[in-house]
Amino acid sequence: MGDLPGPASGGVSDRAKSPHIAVLVYETKVEGGYAPPRYSEDIVLIHASSVEEARTTAEAMGRAEATSYQNVYDETVTWSFVGVADVRAALYDTLGEDTALYSRGFEDLRRYRETFALTSLSDPAADPGAAH
Repeated sequence: MGDLPGPASGGVSDRAKSPHIAVLVYETKVEGGYAPPRYSEDIVLIHASSVEEARTTAEAMGRAEATSYQNVYDETVTWSFVGVADVRAALYDTLGEDTALYSRGFEDLRRYRETFALTSLSDPAADPGAAH
């Protein structure tokens, strides 16, 4: 890696790149206003020397994915980048098959279930003996 330009010259850092996970948020709108905007998140893998570098890369990826097109009803569909919701180092430096990539905590399982329509999640309050 010694032949790569260093940070002082504005180039790539000499530090080894490690896997980072970023959550990109998008908004989808269909012209006409008959449907509310929809939102989605993409969880992407980025190899970077730091969380800051990973965030910069994630923002560039998000902006590059923004687009608009005509749907089958000749309406303009616009997919806009909203922002980066989260960036962090991957849970493990080596990403093999069947490896956890990302973990985040939350306090309200009921709201989480409702937000993501996850009726298959068990309710620990209803079954205190269930394994989690």
